[in-house]
This record gives sequence, structure tokens and C-alpha cells, in this order.
Amino acid sequence: MAENKVRHLGVIMDGNRRWAKKHMFKSVMRGHEKGLDAFMDTCTWCQDEGIPYLTVYAFSTENWERSREEVSSLFNLMGKFFRDEIDTCISRDIRIKVIGDLSRLDAESMETVRKAESMTAHCSNLVVQIAISYGGRDEIVRAIKAYAKKAARGEVDPENLTEKEFENYLDTAGVPDIDLVIRTGGNRRLSNFFPWQTVYSEIWFTDVLWPDFSKADMKAALDYYETIKINKGK
Repeated sequence: MAENKVRHLGVIMDGNRRWAKKHMFKSVMRGHEKGLDAFMDTCTWCQDEGIPYLTVYAFSTENWERSREEVSSLFNLMGKFFRDEIDTCISRDIRIKVIGDLSRLDAESMETVRKAESMTAHCSNLVVQIAISYGGRDEIVRAIKAYAKKAARGEVDPENLTEKEFENYLDTAGVPDIDLVIRTGGNRRLSNFFPWQTVYSEIWFTDVLWPDFSKADMKAALDYYETIKINKGK
């Protein structure tokens, strides 16, 4: 059997808050800070393995329901990443793309995000999609609305709509579907993580909390993927 190769890795980075509580930190933000280190490490490991696309779940639409204090702290942390780590991304040829319902972000956050995207637009060794204010069903609804507006203006004919054409309206337009999803933290579900793009994905669940995720954990998931027989029915 030919070797399977992951081209697009998706990661649900779960367990930051539980990690902080496990280590008895007063603030759960210590878990999120440690989780950011794990994210940067994962980018390195993807490059080591020759994986050209990485998509991570950073902040879901449901996360807006958390306390105002935690949401504010999370966006401050993300803003710090986009400001402080952007030179590292450029030096390592990592392109940053932020996807999701970004209309909910404040003006300062939007400016920070767009600057990071612009500064790394020329990078090509690894494309990292960071899902912020993202929900899979919300993405599909937004795509439908965008298509419907074009149809209402007579620019497209709904009778000619295909799956391939519809994908152009998704946040991930132009990026291949996700081959393998890794979810840390012990939960065995996808939690609204890219339902369209994961329809044929293999899924690797681990009890390891995200801040403790290691290169050995990632290698175990990749080794599993290489042993399975991929049949997409096409």
C-alpha cells in the first residue's frame, strides 16, 4: 500500500484551562500562555514533517459566552502573539491566515490580524490558518448568504452550483481539505470544527492536555494516519 501523507493537519487545541487548574495556577490564562508555546512547537513539527497546511481552533463562536474578563485576556494574548511572533513566522517562512466571523472583532484586533496576514503573505513553507470566532455551521451559513447575494444580483445561477464552486465561498477557499484532525484534552467530538472540510478526515483523539502536547504525540498521530487505507469514495 502506498504511504499516506498528511498535507493538511487540523488541531483542536483543548485543555488549556484544565491544565492551569491541574497545576493550581490562580488564573486559567497560564494555561493559554503555555498552550501558545505548544502551538508554536506544532508549527515547527509540521515543517519538520513537510506538512504544508495547519489549521488550529483558537477561539470558537461558543467561546464568546465565556466571562468578559477571560475573553478580553484571550484577545490580549492573541494580539501579543501576532505582534511578538510575526518576525519568527517570517524568518521561518510561515504564512498566517485568520479565518472565522471576524466581524465580531474590535477595530484594534482586526488591525493587528490584518497586519500579521499582510506581513506574512509572501511566506509559503507552511500556511497556518488560525480559526478565531469560528464555528463550522456559522461558516456554512455565511457562505450560503454570500452566494445568495450573488444569485439575487443575477451574477450566478443556483442551478449550476456544485460542491467545488460552493467551496469558494468558505473561509478556507483555495486550501485542500483536512486530512487528519488531532484533538487533545480527552473529548471525543469535533465541536463544530470545519464540518465541510473534515468529511473524509481521519481523527486522532488523545487525553493529553494541549499545553503538554509533544512531538511524540504528534508523531503517534501521523504514524496512525500512514497505516490506514484511505478511501474517499471517489
